[in-house]
Amino acid sequence: LTAAIVGLMGGAAIGGRMGDRWGRKRVLIASFVMLGIFSLATMLAYDSVSFIFIRFLCGLGLGAAFPNLIAIAAEAAPPGRRVTSVGLMFSGTPIGGTAFALFVAAQSSMDWRAIFLIGGVLPIILVPLLYAFLPESEEFRAASAGDEVGGTLVPTQTALFGGGRLTATLLLWLSYAFTQVVVYLLNNWLPTLMVAKGFTSQEAGLISAFENGAAAAGCILLTAIADRGYLKRVIFVTYLAVAISLWALGVIDGLTATIVAGVIVGFFAIGGQFVLYGIAPAIYPTLSRSTGVGAAVAFGRIGAIAGPLAAGHLLSSGLSPASVLATAIPCVIVAGCSALWLAQTQMRPTRSLA
Repeated sequence: LTAAIVGLMGGAAIGGRMGDRWGRKRVLIASFVMLGIFSLATMLAYDSVSFIFIRFLCGLGLGAAFPNLIAIAAEAAPPGRRVTSVGLMFSGTPIGGTAFALFVAAQSSMDWRAIFLIGGVLPIILVPLLYAFLPESEEFRAASAGDEVGGTLVPTQTALFGGGRLTATLLLWLSYAFTQVVVYLLNNWLPTLMVAKGFTSQEAGLISAFENGAAAAGCILLTAIADRGYLKRVIFVTYLAVAISLWALGVIDGLTATIVAGVIVGFFAIGGQFVLYGIAPAIYPTLSRSTGVGAAVAFGRIGAIAGPLAAGHLLSSGLSPASVLATAIPCVIVAGCSALWLAQTQMRPTRSLA
């Protein structure tokens, strides 16, 4: 799990940079090919070292896709609907996760290789469809033709921190990283934590399924509300609700009440993170957009690694599930404060590359 996330970190940084140089569509297609090939190759792993290395390469492919998907979705939308566009695109993430989890749960027996067969074939099937039907961003075409800074690739330092973007970039990185602590804690440990509280594995799976379903709704609704001029309010309510629901997941015992808490935390924690993904493209000019978004996604994966590792350590040291979930609340506070400060900076016009 950690190898794939580390690969995703590198892939996001490299893929974002390549997307600003060679175009979002080309890099996206190449990343899907890489993801598909190495997902299939996972079935051929012959020991733990080869398995970890192949999963790292899968992460590289997936990571390279992230900033280019975000850039394409943002640049295809009208300026006032970019957060919504990114949220709609990313709603596929929890929808796909829920569908695949239900599919696996419905199987009485399945060889582990079948999971990676499906995960490898589907991206490869998408490649010819992307090539034939996905247009390159018109905004990127115009910028690379010379409408912005002569169509040249902007130096990384300038792309991230030039034009008065130092504060915005650092706040974006902080909000991504601490939000990912919570998101990956939930993604990797929620069923285990619920079983440790006394629920059956089927009940824990049900709680997780409701959480993911709510996340899909959160992607769409929260980003749409944010685009209507309520960005700061959405951020405030999101992180407040995440903190309260994390506490509730730890202390509530009944199945129905726990499902309600899971729905709330999924809607706001997993769904709300895509508001941040929607904000990111507005910070950077066109020829720096994939670079900036890729760097933020990569930095955020530090939290994605730290959260599950910390949870595992805390559980092994004897902490209760309620205590483990409560330890994530300070991360929620830091992420929320950073995101609110970032939203405040976005009320001002974005300067150019200088």
